[in-house]
Amino acid sequence: MPARILKHIGLIAAISALSAYAVVFFLSSNTAPIHSDGYSYYVYLPAWFIHNDPTLQRVADDCCGGTFPAFTNMVRYPLTGRWVSPYPIGVAIMIAPFFALAHALTRWSNLPPDGFSLYYQHAAGLSGVSAFVAGLLFLRAFLRRWFTDGVVLATLVIVTFGTNLFHYATYDSTFSHAFSFMLVAALLDLTDRWWTDPSWPLSLALSVCISLIFLTRHPNVVVACIPALWNPAALRMRFRRVVAMGAISAFCITPQLAIYRQASGRWFLNVYALLGRFDFAAPRIWQVLFSVQKGLFFWSPVLLVAVVGFATARSAIARRTWIAALLVFAVQTYVIASWSHWQFGASFGHRGFTDILPLAAIYIADFCSSIARRPRAAVAAGIVIAALVALSCAQMIQYWLGILPFTDTTWEQYRTLFLRFE
Repeated sequence: MPARILKHIGLIAAISALSAYAVVFFLSSNTAPIHSDGYSYYVYLPAWFIHNDPTLQRVADDCCGGTFPAFTNMVRYPLTGRWVSPYPIGVAIMIAPFFALAHALTRWSNLPPDGFSLYYQHAAGLSGVSAFVAGLLFLRAFLRRWFTDGVVLATLVIVTFGTNLFHYATYDSTFSHAFSFMLVAALLDLTDRWWTDPSWPLSLALSVCISLIFLTRHPNVVVACIPALWNPAALRMRFRRVVAMGAISAFCITPQLAIYRQASGRWFLNVYALLGRFDFAAPRIWQVLFSVQKGLFFWSPVLLVAVVGFATARSAIARRTWIAALLVFAVQTYVIASWSHWQFGASFGHRGFTDILPLAAIYIADFCSSIARRPRAAVAAGIVIAALVALSCAQMIQYWLGILPFTDTTWEQYRTLFLRFE
């Protein structure tokens, strides 16, 4: 049975996500799919392909009287006065095929070809749904090489519904997180295959994947350590290929550097510093991980299963990725906790960690695999995990309904609103 379900997991995930997407955007009064951060990830497409203006100014003139709304977080760089999107171009690149189809449909239907009318909105929204489904397929392919079908199926369900992943595949699908989830899952799959067969097609695919990870959200480039730490002793034997892959990745990110150069006069730009400040001497690690505001383990307690799996690390793949996973999680936590906007604004749970959920999946699978050998313990663990997944789903629905605060949640608010739906 698990094998049959896994065979069709892409279709099942697509139907589930599309159904939720329809409820969110067609059967409710929710805002358009391109909103908040999603706007700033997407804005490059109408600027490039409709207005022929890489400076973004014509989009601002067309939509907003020359100045972008505050919710977009778009800023004028102080030294040049030119617009800088706080978010890089990776998401726009991945949405581009959907954008092209939306543009053709818009021309055919005589709707405004402004980049933000009906077809553009839902093409962008559905691209995030597609990224989520593709990410699950990459993760399925990777995990099946190391775990049984039952363990893989349980892991995919836990990761999808026990965390905020499904939310960012549907409600906020134009944000970067579903796309980053897909890319990190692809990185794991490609790395696993590359160390078995370092062919040039796989080398090229891995290089482009790493480039897209950087172009989607710069701090996520830390996951590039995963291929290097997969088998450090053998890395020297592939030195020339690794150098060539590095050159390919460097070439792929040059469009982003050119955009920064045009807007600010600099090739490298820390856009997050334009939105807030970093205090690396006083990171709010406890708040990021455990607080009622956006604490990772408070809002996705099922991820504690990954912590247990990480601590025991019995499977070969868990031991192989142990150092890289620790490094990625530590760096991400430290950087997020050092930023003044460590809550990441309006969000369900802490979205700063959604991108690296494929890494957590390894240790969730490792835990499930080890516990499955003890029937009584497996039943007890299954009940607890199912309860935590159900809690996450219930709270996600509360967030969709506007019952839970979008940000700055207090303990009193959480206690009062716990599992209330009216």
